[in-house]
Amino acid sequence: MSELSSKLCLAGLSEDILLSIVSYLEPPCILRLGETCKRLHEFTSLRVVWVHEATLHVIMQGLPFLEVDLDELSTSDLIAHTIHGYSLAHRWVNGISSPKRVVNVTGTSGISVSDVRFVPGRDNLLVTISKSIWSALSIWDIDDGVNSKKLCEWSPRGAIFTGFALNSDENSEATIAVSLQLNDRHFVELLTLFTTEDSTCLLKRLFSVDTTMKPVTLVGDLIALTDDTAQTAIWNWKEGTYAILEHPTNNPTLIQSNECIQVVFARQSILVVRARCMYLFPFPTFSLPNPSTDTSPPSYEPIAQHSFGWVDSECVRVCPFLEGSQYQGLWPPLSILVRGESDDPWASDIHNLELYTLDPNPSFDSHHQPHPRIRQENNDTPANASSSWNDQDPSVSPYVFPTRLTHEVACLRGSLRCKQVALGRFGTAFWVQPRDRFPGGLLADIPTHLMPSSSSRNETLVAAVFPGSLNPRSSRKKKGEADNASYGTTVIGSNIFENDAGSSWTSFDYDEVGGRVALGSSFGKVTILQL
Repeated sequence: MSELSSKLCLAGLSEDILLSIVSYLEPPCILRLGETCKRLHEFTSLRVVWVHEATLHVIMQGLPFLEVDLDELSTSDLIAHTIHGYSLAHRWVNGISSPKRVVNVTGTSGISVSDVRFVPGRDNLLVTISKSIWSALSIWDIDDGVNSKKLCEWSPRGAIFTGFALNSDENSEATIAVSLQLNDRHFVELLTLFTTEDSTCLLKRLFSVDTTMKPVTLVGDLIALTDDTAQTAIWNWKEGTYAILEHPTNNPTLIQSNECIQVVFARQSILVVRARCMYLFPFPTFSLPNPSTDTSPPSYEPIAQHSFGWVDSECVRVCPFLEGSQYQGLWPPLSILVRGESDDPWASDIHNLELYTLDPNPSFDSHHQPHPRIRQENNDTPANASSSWNDQDPSVSPYVFPTRLTHEVACLRGSLRCKQVALGRFGTAFWVQPRDRFPGGLLADIPTHLMPSSSSRNETLVAAVFPGSLNPRSSRKKKGEADNASYGTTVIGSNIFENDAGSSWTSFDYDEVGGRVALGSSFGKVTILQL
């Protein structure tokens, strides 16, 4: 049968039969099929076709896709995200060695950028925090990928920003939380980003509270504020209620810095990650302060804790598609990427980034529902579920402590301004690696499987993919290899991009689903990499 006859026969089938046939085709094949004739073009443009494609060939396969109900996406957006997620996943599987496109955000030169973030749910928006005489927060339009435009700026005269958090809930009224020092006043302001009728973007103050604490996490109406030692406040800014989470210090008379890196709303609990230790608290009951008696809500102590020693950075995520992360009847574990202290000049030049797993605890009631007010790190229960920690023994943790080491990635030690690590829910990770201090050969005795992918005289952005849906290649030990070989746990990072701008990177943000990285520098240059 000729090719033309085959197309005519296929085009003559009913939609139900066609849908059954194309359900076996991957997204790029659907696009090519739609180019063969008008009838098949009309069929492959139907929403039901792409709902099947997104569900069967992207979401269920653990490939990058938005965490939204498909009904919330238009048909054109559904097609675009399905094709993008499938194509991005195959670039990861085949090995990404360099970005597809590099774009510089114009208008930031000469001013140090201390923070850079993509705005959740607003693919075209980027937030930068910079400082000249005083601090400034800017919103940039990066939609066309070539030219950038500053939409608005917020900069109270004379104020210095000490902390910053961006709301992970794109539908929340509060967009940004900023802590400031202005003269002798320390306070936190909540800002909302909105667009006027003439399409002008503005940042407007929603709420302000005097406190020396800094915002770390903003989820919906809840904001986590922390100090640098032992105390965390979880505050519902709309209702004015809050709770205090506090861990005991070894020596109350000696104040030691223990900077907060991350606050995670986990399974019916809150994980506070600090430089010296991480602490798991029960999800608290919020209360109003009582001005008449000058009393505050009671504080909560941790039910479990674990220390990795002194660390430069950690990143905690639920990664449901990593090897060993599928738990029947239980909630997903927490994955923790740890970067130990790396700028010790007397230490060995090579050290490891380590990925740990915090497993769910079978002894914790699996029917216990998470708090209804927030979108937690796992979405295994309905948003309107009722909850009460009091139904549980407060000494029983939802997770099993201590953590267990699952993978390692070789990295260089050295001085860095940007020490953060980023871990995505699909198992991809990024970090900045310092330049090789000894490129001449002192690494020759390091085992090959622990060597960085390449050495450089400049700092580099490094990527790794942990075994799972985006890294299906087996890393099991081969026959004849030494029993002490660490194959099966070691992952090799790849240098993606080199900093040749003559300045240090100061911050970066990673959008795993969008496949892009934003890098801020000490001289104000902001670079966006499209993977």
